Amino acid sequence: MVSEAVRERWEREQLLLGLARTTPGEEFAAGGLAVLAMPPTVRIAILPGDPYLQPVGPQDPKSVVPQTLQLATGRQLQPYVQSVRGTSSGYVGFSESRDGRLWRSFAAVHWHGGVDFFLGDQGGREWDDAPRGKRCVFFLLKTVGWAWAAFELQRQMTDRFNVEGPFRVLLGIAKTSGAELVNVGAGWPEPGSGGFWGELTAVEEQVMLCEDLPEWPDAPGVEDLAHRFGARVDLAFGGPGDRHLDRSGPQAGRFNPRW
Repeated sequence: MVSEAVRERWEREQLLLGLARTTPGEEFAAGGLAVLAMPPTVRIAILPGDPYLQPVGPQDPKSVVPQTLQLATGRQLQPYVQSVRGTSSGYVGFSESRDGRLWRSFAAVHWHGGVDFFLGDQGGREWDDAPRGKRCVFFLLKTVGWAWAAFELQRQMTDRFNVEGPFRVLLGIAKTSGAELVNVGAGWPEPGSGGFWGELTAVEEQVMLCEDLPEWPDAPGVEDLAHRFGARVDLAFGGPGDRHLDRSGPQAGRFNPRW
């Protein structure tokens, strides 16, 4: 059981990150370091039992946030982290936008030991898709891949710095009303291709997924956690809950990332 004191601490942190269920649309997922990044799409954050503790002490930022983020399978995420530096809240690795003013995406580890990933244009974007016109799409496989990498980095931080639980896992997706999921597993029709699932969209203004864990899982548990969140993302957009897995081909029934 999670105590009321822990829940209150989590809720205060969620407000700061813009990941509270009551956060208005324009502010959703856009708090904290996200003010330095492109307009939000997908954000993944993990809060430890006491966000006011500081188990991660001062050290070389590159020894905390890896410049190459990858899944346990060895598959690397893109874009690669271009710069790693310290901030007032901990450490962050980020990729810059073309104009150099805003970050495209970032991966942060806070002093409290929790991980905070912001996908930016790696999570979704607006497409001008003639003849349908402009539409907002989100990338399912990329989202699951980034979630898996965030959860794996959290496992490493928990083991290395003795970050204490329980833990709250948050995945927020901004401006989802009427949006579609693309970048689905092999064998599933992509939206707009004329398949049955192409008509499915999100009905909520924003998607907020949350799970509380008494302790952080091991590597197999991290994979299971990523799959659970992948299923929930698909369901939130009206899918069957398994479009993050290949439907056909040699990897049928498995997560096979394609960036």
